[in-house]
Amino acid sequence: MDTSDPPPLAVHRLRLISDQPVEGCELVPDVFMLNGISPLSVRLEYKWYRCMDKMACSWCGKTPVVMQRLTDDTYFCSTQCFLNAWPGHQAQHRIGLTVSKGTGDKFHGPGQSNGPEASTEQKWIEVANTNAYTPTQEDIGHTLKLACTPYHPDGSKGIAKTLKTNYVIAPPPPPPPRRMLIVRNNVVVSVGKPGQFRTNMNRLGFTLVTYNCLAEIYATSEVYPYCPAWALPWNYRRRNILRELVAYHADIMCLQEVQADHYENFLEPELAKYNYAGLYKCKTREFMGQYGKMDGCAMFYRRDKFSILPGGAHDVEFNSIARMRHGNDKRLLNRLLRDNVAQIVAFEVNMAGQTHPGGRRQVCIANTHINASVEFADVKLWQTQHLLMEVERMMTQISGSINTLPMVLAGDFNSLPGSDPHTLLSSGGVTLGEASDLARDLHGVVRDLPLRHALPLRSALATVGAHVNASAESHELQKMEPPYTNFTAHFVGTLDYMWYTYDRLSVGGLMEMVEDRLVQETTALPSPTFSSDHVPLLAEYYFKR
Repeated sequence: MDTSDPPPLAVHRLRLISDQPVEGCELVPDVFMLNGISPLSVRLEYKWYRCMDKMACSWCGKTPVVMQRLTDDTYFCSTQCFLNAWPGHQAQHRIGLTVSKGTGDKFHGPGQSNGPEASTEQKWIEVANTNAYTPTQEDIGHTLKLACTPYHPDGSKGIAKTLKTNYVIAPPPPPPPRRMLIVRNNVVVSVGKPGQFRTNMNRLGFTLVTYNCLAEIYATSEVYPYCPAWALPWNYRRRNILRELVAYHADIMCLQEVQADHYENFLEPELAKYNYAGLYKCKTREFMGQYGKMDGCAMFYRRDKFSILPGGAHDVEFNSIARMRHGNDKRLLNRLLRDNVAQIVAFEVNMAGQTHPGGRRQVCIANTHINASVEFADVKLWQTQHLLMEVERMMTQISGSINTLPMVLAGDFNSLPGSDPHTLLSSGGVTLGEASDLARDLHGVVRDLPLRHALPLRSALATVGAHVNASAESHELQKMEPPYTNFTAHFVGTLDYMWYTYDRLSVGGLMEMVEDRLVQETTALPSPTFSSDHVPLLAEYYFKR
């Protein structure tokens, strides 16, 4: 008979995604029990504490601190604050206020709290008894501690575990609001006020933003070593991204690299508070694991301004098209199955009692994320061609032809200006040859494609005066695209576009590009201020007829 004692009920380890807590960013611990017991099967008690000692700049009181003066254990947030406090340090030596052993007396500059520093024992105050905790402004400069205690069914305590964090820092201030460039006849004529994203409320039109949000599954320190590790997790970046999206007041949002669980648990419910409805299409990546950890495309639209036409929402799965067209060619199919998707939605503008000479106004919006791999230039072109064919089919289904319905095609095309997909979109066709990306179609991916389309498309950012590249002297539209929409330490270039049917829509305004100095002051994107490696683009469109 086995008389040995049962294994103890104990918390083996506690873990946070980041050791650096930030004010306003929720902390949710992972709990690991001893002997592999599921934490879901145990009653756990959580208690969060704040250390009463404060670590902040001894001169101005700000965080984070980057320098420590070892002689008196003071901290500073910048070299300037260190220099500002230096006369006080000299005064310590002149008037004999240097710390004496055992007294704990210190010389304090402006903004430094005395606190319970005389004792080496840290004192803590309880701030929450919940599983998750969101640091508040009162926590800035203080260390946090989590105590997790398991309980037996009879109510007796098991063995607890504690975890201490770094001191809480304040998030950096948001970047200055970007301005709208007012456009008339495809030329920028003036600049609007910061933060105002409609240039003419009297004209019937809409604003659209496209933004690759950088899914958390790709936001790693290995890929972005220059970005502070605490600024990469979604629980930090989501606040910046939401603030940006809400500030633009866009009528339609086309988002890429939206993680499925982040759409369902955050973006969709949060944007619903601002009167947006959403549509989501996840990539076809079943082999990656659970559904929530895959990314996809999301489209949001203002419920008071738009309604979806009957049969007007269509998802594009490039994998499905490949299987339908090349199901018998395993070699070709393996090259084409890249999991990318797109959304095509036909809207009707809610006139709200208004009348317009053109009658009811409808518009087709497409949102996509084309394959990113540089080794698959043929697949990029294949996907772009099939997306155009799907758009044309949808427009014909809604309006009877491709010649009447206004259309905007936005997203991350992962194609540089002048590439084959860009040429196909901007010129209506592309010819393979020495000047193209595909001098030879080695895999036979595009040999049966028309490599043309009949939509009159123009890139919104190829507008004279929109940025440094958009010169009136340029006669090639592909040279008028912005210098970059994606800016990392290993790549800088334009990958994101907003194509529109220029015979049915006109551009009334464009959001100016981000200032280079803001992007480069932390090496590249993403950064604590800009939470994606792409910059959002916004355009205002007017109906022509």
